[in-house]
Amino acid sequence: MEAAGVRRVRLYDARHACLSWMANNGVPDTVVSAWAGHSDLSFTKRVYLHPDPQSRNASSEKLSELLG
Repeated sequence: MEAAGVRRVRLYDARHACLSWMANNGVPDTVVSAWAGHSDLSFTKRVYLHPDPQSRNASSEKLSELLG
């Protein structure tokens, strides 16, 4: 990382980011959970999957649309 001039990232952080990115870009939760090697989907959702700001904005816009 130092040689490449990028900030230090723990492998766990990269895993977390990858799983969140997959979930936020349409990969089904069950597939994300399988990639993570988890047998419990609820664990994957609780620990690894966090909506990004764009997803939150899209859901807010959809709610506004539904409420008129």
